[in-house]
Amino acid sequence: MQYRCTSYTLSKSLKSSLICALVFCTLIAGSEANAENFLSRWDQTLFDRFYDAPPHREPMWTLMEGITEFGHYRAVMGLSVLLMAYGDEAHQETGRLLSSAFLGTGLVTYGMKRWIGRKRPLDESLGNPAFPSGHTSLAFSSATILGYRYPKWRIPLYIGAGLVGFSRIYLGRHYTSDVIAGAAVGTAIGMLVWHQRVTLLKWEF
Repeated sequence: MQYRCTSYTLSKSLKSSLICALVFCTLIAGSEANAENFLSRWDQTLFDRFYDAPPHREPMWTLMEGITEFGHYRAVMGLSVLLMAYGDEAHQETGRLLSSAFLGTGLVTYGMKRWIGRKRPLDESLGNPAFPSGHTSLAFSSATILGYRYPKWRIPLYIGAGLVGFSRIYLGRHYTSDVIAGAAVGTAIGMLVWHQRVTLLKWEF
């Protein structure tokens, strides 16, 4: 009973932290019109510090280009399909949960991108909106599902997801707040999918 209460408290605390992070980052993203806004300056300062402007530093640039691909939808869906097609029953369930997290994370991320409409750091036009980072949200939703399924790998998985987020800033694709918001969205959706896994796994797809 004590363990369950502790787990519930930690889960509730984590959810509150994710909501606070998301609200904070949304305020930053929505404050771009005022160039003197403290939050916007903070975001720009961190971007200038981490972004590897041309001429790029090698081999760090090449490494970051490789790491960022782990947050691409092809990588996430590829892993999901492999688990469902070639894994045992437990792995197939993991693949299905990854697919559910992928769909949920994609819908929320895309909706927020269109709603907030934030330009990317190096883009003059809106193009593909920046907030939140899609690569980061997918990386964290996947890390959350896999971390629940394989607890011993939870810390390395989250470190990997964090590196995907950092790579997005390093390569000049996102601001820090885009990445933090993506991490919050991905983690929240991953937790939701995992805690609703009994219902989701009843669906045939």
